[in-house]
Amino acid sequence: MPDGITETHSYRDFIDPSAPMYLSDLDILEALRERTHVTPHRLAEGRFRENVLRLQLRDLERVGAVTQIGLETYQENSYGSKLLRDPPEEHIENGVFDVERLTPNAFQADDWRLRNFRSVDAQVVKQLNREFYEASDSTYGDIREDEPGLTKRRISNVIDSDIHRLIREFPTTAPLPEACAHWIRAIVGLHLFPDANHRTATNSLEYLVEQSDGPSDRIITPSITRFVLHSKYTRTFQSDVRYNTLWAKDELFSVWHRYFTHTLCPGLEERRPHDPPTNTLDQVLETAREALNGIETNTSNSDGG
Repeated sequence: MPDGITETHSYRDFIDPSAPMYLSDLDILEALRERTHVTPHRLAEGRFRENVLRLQLRDLERVGAVTQIGLETYQENSYGSKLLRDPPEEHIENGVFDVERLTPNAFQADDWRLRNFRSVDAQVVKQLNREFYEASDSTYGDIREDEPGLTKRRISNVIDSDIHRLIREFPTTAPLPEACAHWIRAIVGLHLFPDANHRTATNSLEYLVEQSDGPSDRIITPSITRFVLHSKYTRTFQSDVRYNTLWAKDELFSVWHRYFTHTLCPGLEERRPHDPPTNTLDQVLETAREALNGIETNTSNSDGG
């Protein structure tokens, strides 16, 4: 497991304001006092962990210490100013609030969050993908048809610390549908493996939800095929997932947040039927990908001429 993680954890356990990559909650409130508004990107200034700042701002908004005024955009409020002037000693350490004790009702119970990663680490995630590659009844695209060993090496060469970072900085305070959407978006959006990223993400998520005593039997449902296709379109044409934007709520996140809200909290209305058929749309996507690859290849050749 990643250093310092054994069973349940919070991303906030690893915020160390004395380290050069972190800001404390009080630092964030101070920055808000000096500016009209902030975003995680502006706060990061290319020096601090933007992903962690993104989650800190969300938690500060949950407890009422900042006000969200737009997408990823926050401003100060009177309660945040009060906390900055007179921090509660019993709920703060090194400038970092114990937000779950500060405002307990703002956070869900452990079985409605993802906090326990005991059963899933980098090796488990890579082994899941490797099993999809090796399974006789599974489709997995080789990088080069005449060089199957290259695909195996690419799977093995995924850097463990990259996956450990997903775990260490995971949004452990988010409600379960949101947390599940973030997990899928991260693995699918980063495209860690040559193929089967959606299958790897959903199967590892089943383990995580089960480990947290959540409803793991509702993670993979018959409707997921359509959402996987929608996810592939969105990843190809709209979403840009990088390590500093892992927990952003973009179009790819919205696809999966809707899916998990639908499966974990039944009652969400269906906006449109599955038409055209999923198989037809899948063929269209493959054609579009081939066309895009051709454009990129031609552009590369022209640039090199």
